Amino acid sequence: MNWMKRNLKTVNDLGSVGLPPVLAAALNSLPLHSVILDNQNQILFKSNNFESLNILSDTRISNENLLALVRLARRNSESASGEFSIKRGAIGDAQRQIWCKATVINEEGSVLLVIDDESERTRIDAIRRDFITNISHELKTPITALGLNSDALLISLNDADRAADFAKKIKAQSQRLADLVQEIIYLSRLQDTDPELNKVELKVIDVIKEAVDLSETNATARNIWVDISNVSEISVNAIKDQLVTAVHNLIENAINYSPDGTRVSVNVEIKTESNQELVEISVKDQGIGIAESELQRIFERFYRVDPARSRTTGGTGLGLSIVKHVAQNHGGEVKVWSTPGIGSTFTLRIPLLKNEVN
Repeated sequence: MNWMKRNLKTVNDLGSVGLPPVLAAALNSLPLHSVILDNQNQILFKSNNFESLNILSDTRISNENLLALVRLARRNSESASGEFSIKRGAIGDAQRQIWCKATVINEEGSVLLVIDDESERTRIDAIRRDFITNISHELKTPITALGLNSDALLISLNDADRAADFAKKIKAQSQRLADLVQEIIYLSRLQDTDPELNKVELKVIDVIKEAVDLSETNATARNIWVDISNVSEISVNAIKDQLVTAVHNLIENAINYSPDGTRVSVNVEIKTESNQELVEISVKDQGIGIAESELQRIFERFYRVDPARSRTTGGTGLGLSIVKHVAQNHGGEVKVWSTPGIGSTFTLRIPLLKNEVN
């Protein structure tokens, strides 16, 4: 750090002359976020990955905990460190866990902030704690059913009709087990992958059309019309397979919990909240609805409002949990409105592609 102090003796001029190239390259090469502030907290330098933290407002750091850490470092003329939670995006309740160290680097009071995003490690630890309990419970039902039906099949080999019936049950449970394992693998990938990787510009209409195509067989069998007439040409920065999966899960869920011959509507709107333009993808059904007492739990892994109905429709209890994680990975959220006997509306909200709104 003494080397840095010596080499940044002219740090007050960094805004005009720029950070020494060797030092800038070194900071940008680190798997950490870094920023240098002058004694008025103006940013003199920020690493290439710094804006992904979403803690800048009009080119200044907006997080009060970080600013308090900077003041503490200046007051004591030494390094100060701390751990904080910061919002992942402008909306929703998804949080990042960060560790930060503030170091005064010259006599003028300029400060180097180094930030380590510990969110992934924190999330992985939580996944590991919950995984064994959840999975052992969810796998128990189909595995037990496979064993019982296999035994019954062996006993009924001389009765072709009964044997065929048990064989169909075995096939259904095998498919349920395969779907469950596939959903678990997908959810695990969602939670283990850095959300900032692989985002590209996508047209929302293309995402919705692909999601509707995936639900076509189920919708046709139930004579349910999926209406996408109110979807306009809007773009987002997103991970394609995740966004398609999230919208497909919402459409599939609406179909499964709606009476035959009804309509599922997909709408897209642009809203502004906390100075952030958002895309709202809403899926509305005319289904059985959800009681208010259940609304707080429906996004939990493996939670089912109606377990018997889920078994009939082939639900795994992971679809809405996947939607929630996709929303969080994109700095957004998912909301639900529902009334029993009237229907439900699920709304996926994610940031709009920059410069989309003039």
